[in-house]
Amino acid sequence: MNVKDIFTEMKDISELVLDLAYSSVFFDNDEIAEEVHELEERMGELNYKIKTIAMLAARTKEDAENISEILEVASASEDIANAAGDISNIIKRDFKIHPVILQALREAEEKIARVVIKNNSKLVGLKIKESELATATGEYIISIKRGKKRIYNPDKEAVLKEGDILLVRGTEEGEKLLRKICSGEIDEWRN
Repeated sequence: MNVKDIFTEMKDISELVLDLAYSSVFFDNDEIAEEVHELEERMGELNYKIKTIAMLAARTKEDAENISEILEVASASEDIANAAGDISNIIKRDFKIHPVILQALREAEEKIARVVIKNNSKLVGLKIKESELATATGEYIISIKRGKKRIYNPDKEAVLKEGDILLVRGTEEGEKLLRKICSGEIDEWRN
């Protein structure tokens, strides 16, 4: 990975991890909290890689000064992931969530959900654009976890597969419909 690729993934993780952390608290969801933990670990790996690249690249004092800005942004990105991990640890530690926090999260217009595509779902084999999920459910796929690989902000040509874990942003009503589509309960949702 080059520095640009590392920063791109760090940015994507930073955007996603906070939403997931708050969602894990709101839904009292261990699976989403675990996603946060995995992203926090990945961010640590990326920060380590960028530090290694930076150390190998610095040959002069001027190089080191220029690289320090890169390291500062990378460190701040890791801080974001660590803070998200602290938020989701509320679930892992089984703390009682204060009603003020729950009320604030309920009032958020959009929510994040984690949904698995089952083998009997008609989504299997469809490109995102062919699935028309955004139109039918109002849910937008913000990440796909496929095994150990993550696809951030997948494009419309990405093909959905059995076992894909979708992280989606939308409404509670849309999430309910999406869960039925992903489980194979609903065979037809497109116009």
